[in-house]
Amino acid sequence: MKKIIVYLSLFAASWLLMIACKKETKLTADFSTTENSAFLRVIQASPYFRNVFNAPDSFNVYVNSAKVNASFLTYASIFPASGTNNGYIAVTPGLQQIKMSIHGFTTGKPDSTQLINFTKVFLTGQYYTLLVTDSIKSLRDSSQMFLLDKYTTPTLGNYSLRFVHAVLNDTLGMNVDIFSTRRNGNIFSNIKPGTVSGFSTLPYNTQLNDTLFVRRTGTLNNLTSINNIGFSNQRVYTLYYRGDAILTSGTKARLLTTYIHQ
Repeated sequence: MKKIIVYLSLFAASWLLMIACKKETKLTADFSTTENSAFLRVIQASPYFRNVFNAPDSFNVYVNSAKVNASFLTYASIFPASGTNNGYIAVTPGLQQIKMSIHGFTTGKPDSTQLINFTKVFLTGQYYTLLVTDSIKSLRDSSQMFLLDKYTTPTLGNYSLRFVHAVLNDTLGMNVDIFSTRRNGNIFSNIKPGTVSGFSTLPYNTQLNDTLFVRRTGTLNNLTSINNIGFSNQRVYTLYYRGDAILTSGTKARLLTTYIHQ
């Protein structure tokens, strides 16, 4: 009988000890969230980057001393890919330092050669695109093309589109139109270099794609086009004209292209 009582006492003591230990257990796992973040996309659209910096067109981007891209950004690169948070990285809101740098070939140290360093204010919940152009050294957001991607989700049966004229070496005073073959008319008119339009709501058609032409304002002179493009229902896009205004072929020739926001 005494043995049974002893065993019961030991069992009760062990059970109470287990309960006490469970009460003191703390969760120590860390996790991250984008709930209170701002968001950034970087696009390399500077055909004369090498001339501007006298350096290779292969650089890294740092936000507040942390490198945000994986491989080097070169001409026509977009970081991150559209599948990553709709093409944006999360950054801490507030005043943030942005730096572009390349490998220091003289010292042999990674990213020891700084190309440019500036600060930008990021607001919580807002989306931004840094469209790197030949005017990246400018002190103005508009010339650097640090863009606030502020838009609302289009209503059912529509999509939203804005236009960025990033061909900065275009002929002075010779603006462009964006002509839509499906609409048989301009969707953007008289846009000068360095200009960013607002987002326009356009009707979506599941049966018809579109061909868009960059034309000299008020003429039928086609500079380039994007052919058979389909825009999706309730999606938001930026259409941008980039490259060297003089070149009609090659990697850095004038070109019309798009990226998606949502």
